[in-house]
Amino acid sequence: MEEVGGNGEKRPITTYPFVKGIFGIPLEGLTAPFHKNVKTGSGREVQCAIEEEGDKAWIEITDPKDDYIMHAVVRGDTMRMDINTRKKNGERHPDFFARRFLIFAYEYFLANGHKIDRISTFWPLSGSKFHSVNYEQYLEILKKGVSPENAVKATWAGRLAGELGFTEVENIVKYESEGLEADFKKPDQT
Repeated sequence: MEEVGGNGEKRPITTYPFVKGIFGIPLEGLTAPFHKNVKTGSGREVQCAIEEEGDKAWIEITDPKDDYIMHAVVRGDTMRMDINTRKKNGERHPDFFARRFLIFAYEYFLANGHKIDRISTFWPLSGSKFHSVNYEQYLEILKKGVSPENAVKATWAGRLAGELGFTEVENIVKYESEGLEADFKKPDQT
C-alpha cells in the first residue's frame, strides 16, 4: 500500500510489527477515537489511545506495569515524540519499538490530513528512571568538540528526523534539572 508523504512523494506505509505469541502490538487498521487495553505479541496488556481533536492528534501506548511509554502528538504543524522504551539498566520492553512506532505515528498523522513541518523531541537527563540514548549520545558527541547543532543531528532521534526529511535543527533548549529539548524542521520551513 502506498501513501503520499508530507512533501508529495509516494512511499509505502510502514506498519507496526506484530507477531502473536512473540512480540509487537496490533495497531494495523486502528483509527481515532480508540481507547482500549490491547494484548501484545509477548502477551502483555498495554493501554492504547488514538485521538483526534481539531488540529491536534495523538497516539499513546503505555505499559502501566513498568511505566514504559510511546507517545506521539501532532499539534498544528509540529509532531512531538516522547519515548521511554528502555530503562536505565538497559532493560527493553519486548513489544515497544521506538523507531517503528515513530514512523507509524508520522505516517498515520499524514494519512489523516495533518501537515507536519517540525519534529520536537525531549530527552530526560541520564539520572532519570528511563535511559535516554539520545541525551547520552548528545553528551558524548559534544565531548568530541562537535557543535551542539551537529551533535543533536547525530543522535538516534536526529538521524530518524533526518530520514523523515527534518534535516535542520531549529531549536535546542537544555532544562537544567529535567533534560534537553531538540526541534527539527524541514529545510524549506521558516
